[in-house]
Amino acid sequence: MKVLIVDDDPSFLELSKTFLEVFHDIPSDTVDSAKEALKMLETDSYDVIVSDYDMPVMNGIMFLRTIRDKRIDIPFILFTGFGEELMHQAIQNGANSFILKTSDPKTQYSELSKRIWQVVNSSTTIDPNSGS
Repeated sequence: MKVLIVDDDPSFLELSKTFLEVFHDIPSDTVDSAKEALKMLETDSYDVIVSDYDMPVMNGIMFLRTIRDKRIDIPFILFTGFGEELMHQAIQNGANSFILKTSDPKTQYSELSKRIWQVVNSSTTIDPNSGS
């Protein structure tokens, strides 16, 4: 499994990558903008995208809309400090999950790792070798 983390805060990116890789054994790449993430999606393959909402130029909902418009169907988790009013907007635009950032990193990243596994395991892939 491989995760793409998108956030404009470099310390948050580093913390996210460390928690996911060291404590939850989830490999990840990080980028500091939606524009950079779109470039990464052209060349690399990911099992899930974890994106912040509040970023300059293109926020997390705009980024989500852009990838869905491009028919990129990678599971998407909006991971933000903004309240639940965004949750409905995220789900309406094709997000698989929504997590609020908290001041407790251990709890926050435990929840994020659970959600990553849930959305990856629930995104069904069709096996061409299975019966008719």
